[in-house]
Amino acid sequence: MKTLIRNTVFFILASIILLSAVTCNDTPPEENNTVSAYFGNTLSVTAEQVWVPNYNTGKISELFLKFDDNCNVDVIVIDNTNNPPFHIVGTGNIEEGKLSFSVNKLTENYLLDGDDLLFYCFNEWYGNGNITVNPSDVKGNLITLVTQYDDEISMPSEGIIKEGFYGTRTSLTGEYIYYIYVDADCTISAGEVEKTDLHYTFNSFALSLKAGWNSICKSETYTTTGDSSYSITVDNPESRWLKQEIRN
Repeated sequence: MKTLIRNTVFFILASIILLSAVTCNDTPPEENNTVSAYFGNTLSVTAEQVWVPNYNTGKISELFLKFDDNCNVDVIVIDNTNNPPFHIVGTGNIEEGKLSFSVNKLTENYLLDGDDLLFYCFNEWYGNGNITVNPSDVKGNLITLVTQYDDEISMPSEGIIKEGFYGTRTSLTGEYIYYIYVDADCTISAGEVEKTDLHYTFNSFALSLKAGWNSICKSETYTTTGDSSYSITVDNPESRWLKQEIRN
């Protein structure tokens, strides 16, 4: 199983800019306010606002609507040897639109080995022979925040991801924040992968992670020429929690 939040908002806006100019900022924003991308053995969030997509706009400034309802939140990690193929490793809730959750140090039975970690967490770069984790025996996993399941197949169908968007009249960039746990200090690196038939470029990266919880930022930039570029950094930029569909 590869559980990811579907970036619905991004693809809708990308379609808009393909046909016409997006009404948004003419230049990228100033450098984002960031906080530490390392959280130690306990990752927790307290009373942070949740938003939902506004599908009735082409303006970045009107892209989000405040969520003000209540629901429970499960924190899950991937495990393809399990049925269903995940484990719940933490819990939380949304109360009057404010998200709180906590997850502790992951134990051995919740960790993926190095190769599976690269496959499930960095799939776009995997299979080209140029992605590695050093030391090679490092284990880890990513979390997904789940708010709803499909009753028929017992799989997540809705969740929350932290993300942000900015654009010009000719491009749109989406940033998606993921939380990864590794059991030792390590470096995950990959060379550039270019898929010329799709006009996709997956940029090279080198992520220096510390033992415990880290945040990584995956970004995608789409232009009116039809080209897309993808990057990953160790970062925790200021962005919003967005509640939307999950892709399995």
